[in-house]
Amino acid sequence: MSFKTQKLESPDFLLFFLTVVLVISGLIMIYSASAILAHDRYGSSYYFFLRQLIWIAVGCAGMWVAYKVDLEALRALAIPALFISLFLMAAVCVPGIGRTVGGAQRWFRLGPFSFQPSEIMKIALVFYLADSLDRRKKLLSNWQSLIPYAVITLAWAALLQKQHDLGTLVLLGLVTLLLLILAGMPLAFGLVPLAVSVPLMIYLVESASYRMKRISAFLNPWDDPQGAGFQLIQSLIAVGNGGPLGVGLSNSSQKLFYLPAPHTDFIFAIIAEELGLAGAGALVFVFGVFVLRGFKVASAVSQREGGTFQALLASGITALIGFQAIMNLGVVTGLLPTKGIPLPLISYGGSSMVFTLFSIGILFNISSGVKLVSAPSRASVLA
Repeated sequence: MSFKTQKLESPDFLLFFLTVVLVISGLIMIYSASAILAHDRYGSSYYFFLRQLIWIAVGCAGMWVAYKVDLEALRALAIPALFISLFLMAAVCVPGIGRTVGGAQRWFRLGPFSFQPSEIMKIALVFYLADSLDRRKKLLSNWQSLIPYAVITLAWAALLQKQHDLGTLVLLGLVTLLLLILAGMPLAFGLVPLAVSVPLMIYLVESASYRMKRISAFLNPWDDPQGAGFQLIQSLIAVGNGGPLGVGLSNSSQKLFYLPAPHTDFIFAIIAEELGLAGAGALVFVFGVFVLRGFKVASAVSQREGGTFQALLASGITALIGFQAIMNLGVVTGLLPTKGIPLPLISYGGSSMVFTLFSIGILFNISSGVKLVSAPSRASVLA
């Protein structure tokens, strides 16, 4: 199998520019949010900043490879990559192999670093769905053709449930359903997984006491301000403190050991406090433009002959980043229960950064030489 690179035109400039803005903004805010915490724990204010810089360098290398690789050659690995990711997801659940943090066993430890196999699962699943749905698109009007997707969904959903990662489970469920619909599955078929998932989600929440506490804290955090509701209350205080223009970069008070995870899942609260509504709104705007541009790339490439695979791949990558950003912002602002979902390209975290940049490299690859059209639609992504 050959993995030769291909001569490409430049990627879409706006996508590239927005990615650079998000990565640099995240790096600045990670230092601002973590400097005091890092000095207290590790004796260096630059501890988290330098580690994130390393992961960004690794991610940029992966992004370059993904941008240059022949996607048709990489496509041949779609099914093996899916099963390898499922194997890693199962292996991390084995006692003594996976690392447990905060009661959740989701990480492999590699020396001083660790990574989540669920990050590999995200891109592997999108690749598999884009490849398979392109090949089977004419069969999607028959419900029996959806059985393999249901079986695979049950497999990764069970593994994520074992890892207590309900947030990623919801994220991948949304992306899977979106790609099925874009590929041509009748909308009525989408009602079936929704009808099944609602009672299942209720059961999963009620069967775990910590999830019930999160739901209670989400509905009324002031019932337990020093316990389950503490993190959300501190996040809302940070957002409220920011006002229109913020208290100034590095001047946050909530990062002073009040708000847990100020540089990871709740970094947006620190952004809102230090940069105010203006800075937080600007970041949301950048994410919005990125998502719209990603879907425009998918729409444009779908006009090519045989472009359905790349269109679905671009849609899946864009949806992963967009849904994840929405979920994180919803948690930080109290619109969604706590899920442990990082803000893409902004939150501190190695595996998330590396595989997000790799995914964006694929999006750059797809966008090369594509003439963008006015607006994406479901019909334009169909073959």
